[in-house]
Amino acid sequence: MQYLTGFHAIQEMLLAGLKDGRLLVAQGDGKAGPRLREILETARQRGISVSTVDAKTLDALAVGHRGIALELTKERTDRVSAHLEDFLAEPREKGLVLVLDHIEDPQNLGAILRSADAFAVDLVVAPIKRASPLTEAAVRASSGAASWVPLAFVGNLGDALRKLKKAGFWAYSADMGGKSAGETELPGKCVIVMGNEGAGVSHLIGSLCDERISIPMGGHVDSLNVSAAASVLLYEYRRQQPF
Repeated sequence: MQYLTGFHAIQEMLLAGLKDGRLLVAQGDGKAGPRLREILETARQRGISVSTVDAKTLDALAVGHRGIALELTKERTDRVSAHLEDFLAEPREKGLVLVLDHIEDPQNLGAILRSADAFAVDLVVAPIKRASPLTEAAVRASSGAASWVPLAFVGNLGDALRKLKKAGFWAYSADMGGKSAGETELPGKCVIVMGNEGAGVSHLIGSLCDERISIPMGGHVDSLNVSAAASVLLYEYRRQQPF
């Protein structure tokens, strides 16, 4: 089982159509705060079961809870994930895909998903191995965006990128030595590849991309955190290809 504990993450998961979860609420004096009351009302409207448990039980199940936790089954976790083949089967003139080349930190994954939702990314692709899974920490860091962004975990990132290019997408890897993103004409069908926190985009994945793009830097540090960099590049795409 997985447990979500953030108020926002729980609320967004419920609004996204959760059907098989369960809310666990710690026993108290019955005076629920406004955020908790809102969640309980949403759960009632959606037909989600609510169980009252003692605080020690909730402590053991969901560390860091604030009096409430949403229990998720493995089946629900599977359904949150999208499938690359389904995405490619849909005809489209435009599309924005974000490929994550072995992002390991769940906080970074969550922050990236939050930006992906803000800039209406059509699909996020990440590898199954040697990368952060969609953990509770990642979902919390996404502030609920993980409930809305299609996320496809694939066995081979290179094969996934080849399939996207065969479907008419152009791929751009984030690289400090690349051409400025603002001076690059990003096409409607675009893949942006973000690399690992330490190693960046791998040689293999980089070799499959059509061009390298960078973010001009004018301060004292020479790089941005991968989640911040993803936000900037996604914004640049939307500047050129509005919603």
